[in-house]
Amino acid sequence: MKRAVLPFAAAGLACAALLACHTGVGGHLSEADKDEIRRVVDDATRTIASPTSDVDAYVRLYYAEDARILPPNGATVTGRDAITAFLRSTGAVQQFRATLLAVEGRNDLAYVHGAYEMSVLPAGAAEPVGDKGKYVEIWKKQRDGSWKVAVDIWNSDLAAPASSPAAPTLMPPAHD
Repeated sequence: MKRAVLPFAAAGLACAALLACHTGVGGHLSEADKDEIRRVVDDATRTIASPTSDVDAYVRLYYAEDARILPPNGATVTGRDAITAFLRSTGAVQQFRATLLAVEGRNDLAYVHGAYEMSVLPAGAAEPVGDKGKYVEIWKKQRDGSWKVAVDIWNSDLAAPASSPAAPTLMPPAHD
């Protein structure tokens, strides 16, 4: 019985080794890829924080066609058109700064951990609203060799505004 298993085990190991070589399992993200991601972040930051704040150009530069953003206190937004509409609905960016804290990955996937500071002028508001927080992004190398964000999630370091007494509760009150 042991002899019958040995050829299958050897074949399985050979297939696993070939698959690992083919897919590049264990290949670290190159410094050139990390530099490209940093360049895209810098270019996108300049685009969104410029006086003209071109949201369309920012989204095309930064996000993959099928990207998803997971904004705080809101539903997932999927696709460039929906992301553009979402960002427009939040108001005009007055100031934006991103600080990359980590860029890591393997092969055609990377993750970025960073911090941000921003101010946005919501439609109809007299004064901009400031925020600072942190984010994690999953980046994917595209067919053309460029890097784009596939998933983006962020949250504020600032305390949440106090809720009103009439705010709905998640659980109904207990009855005695």
